Amino acid sequence: MFGWLATFGVQSRARSSATTRWMALSPRTLFEGLGQLGGVLYLAPRHAGAPDVADSSGCLVECAELAPLLGTRHVGVTCAVTAEGPREWIDCVSGEGGTLGRVYLLPDTDYLAWDGLFADALPSLAPSCRPPDRAWLRASRARLLCFTRRRMAGFTVLGAREAPISSLGHGVARDIAISESLPALG
Repeated sequence: MFGWLATFGVQSRARSSATTRWMALSPRTLFEGLGQLGGVLYLAPRHAGAPDVADSSGCLVECAELAPLLGTRHVGVTCAVTAEGPREWIDCVSGEGGTLGRVYLLPDTDYLAWDGLFADALPSLAPSCRPPDRAWLRASRARLLCFTRRRMAGFTVLGAREAPISSLGHGVARDIAISESLPALG
């Protein structure tokens, strides 16, 4: 009878309490960390411009949707308590303050790898950036995947493959997509 009340104001309740820890790091450190996570929800802009790869430190990507990550200079690790429960994600930010991608923790993610993700990264002040707004999120491509990393001829290569996600992980990813107004998961 009052089911519609359960969804009333979901957008305003989406993030009731959040803390972000900022770190400065190179793409190589980012790629090493991402390659250990297992299944995640990855958001990338559909039409990203060419990243600044002047300091990509011997890193390559296997596909175009990962190319923005080559420009990452700061990472914001955010923990939030939402109406749907606790949520954690990483925002990858360029030196100019633009958001290049977002990675959400799922039940299928390796929690130990997530906790040790950037253990050696240097804490930094928050870069002059704004968190992604609804327009950025709606224009992003959301994908369930596993990052892969390998070494090839002195380069660290970041790739992606389809993630074996559990039904619980799919449910959490669906809840994230609904609360963030994301397009359908790809």
